[in-house]
Amino acid sequence: MTCRAVITPAAEDDLRTAYRYLRERSPEAARTWIRGIRQKIKTLAHNPERTPLAFESAAFRLPIRVLLHGSGNRGTHRILFIVIGKAVFVLHIRHGSMLPLNTEEE
Repeated sequence: MTCRAVITPAAEDDLRTAYRYLRERSPEAARTWIRGIRQKIKTLAHNPERTPLAFESAAFRLPIRVLLHGSGNRGTHRILFIVIGKAVFVLHIRHGSMLPLNTEEE
């Protein structure tokens, strides 16, 4: 199944915040990271249900899935998304060290 990947405004804000943080420390690493995570998001267009449910999923009405980007806890980001019909909606991008998403954030 081929889907359309949509990055929600909240997820776009998450991407911008992480990018700015990384850019302050290493502009080249920030550019590499943003290109990589956007490419990873594009892979959700093909078989998004291949990824596991996020542990936050139990607290929400729709099943939330997760795709990891990066390696190790320090560099891993969690791409949280839902699938509705033939569309994938990226809800948030969260660093692996962040607390789980809660219902007040959505």
